[in-house]
Amino acid sequence: MLFKFLELEQKNNNIKNAEYYHTNNIVSSNENYIIEIDSIPVGVYISDFLDIELDDLFFKFLKKQITISQNRGDVAGKLEIDKLQPCYKKYMKKVKEFNETGSRTMKNKDINYEFCNPLRSSIVTPSKPLYIKNEKDYIKYFKDIIKKIHKQLKSSFKLPKNYDKGFFDCFYNQLIINHRLRSASHFDKKNKFPYSSLMCFSANKELKESIISFVDYDIGFPMKSNKSLLIFDSCKIRHANNEMTENLLKDRFSVVFYRK
Repeated sequence: MLFKFLELEQKNNNIKNAEYYHTNNIVSSNENYIIEIDSIPVGVYISDFLDIELDDLFFKFLKKQITISQNRGDVAGKLEIDKLQPCYKKYMKKVKEFNETGSRTMKNKDINYEFCNPLRSSIVTPSKPLYIKNEKDYIKYFKDIIKKIHKQLKSSFKLPKNYDKGFFDCFYNQLIINHRLRSASHFDKKNKFPYSSLMCFSANKELKESIISFVDYDIGFPMKSNKSLLIFDSCKIRHANNEMTENLLKDRFSVVFYRK
């Protein structure tokens, strides 16, 4: 596998966390890249990482895993009342302040929990009921993918010598499945390892690729559906998704593999 070196150059912009971002500066989808900042590797992009056929059952399985999440923060964008589910709209009169980016409500004496715009997503860990209930399907659909990502991760970045085993004795111990999500600008937080891995999946043949952008470097990576892999320091590199038409976005799943 051949790689080109891609040195990121920081750009000035006024984009804040939880705001949407779109770049027209997109790398070639026919190349693989080692992504660097100050000549230090911070990511890897592989255009055609997977070469497998995914059947309709795979996408039905992904869809069955999805729930509605109200606690994703900046990735969900600035809170908009019209986007809230009715059960949350009724609490807005009690909300007195928001977090710094405006993506999350803050607790007060009248309301003892926080919420954000709803997203279609689920966090999966080997010890939680969602995985345990569907373990056979996770083995069927994700074991080979996760093991291949693990192999690439080991060859690209230095992993700790000792770690608790995650999925299928690999390094990552959590994954999140997103559906119909256009991410607003955000950092990933509280990860115990900086390098996350991202893939996008779709059964829609018209959705050839979607773009994930590094906001502060004005550069985008074309994620070919069911093929491309992007590994990067998601804790230090702000990232977002380019705008997409709704008829394509509704058929897009993104899966992020990471370690908590």
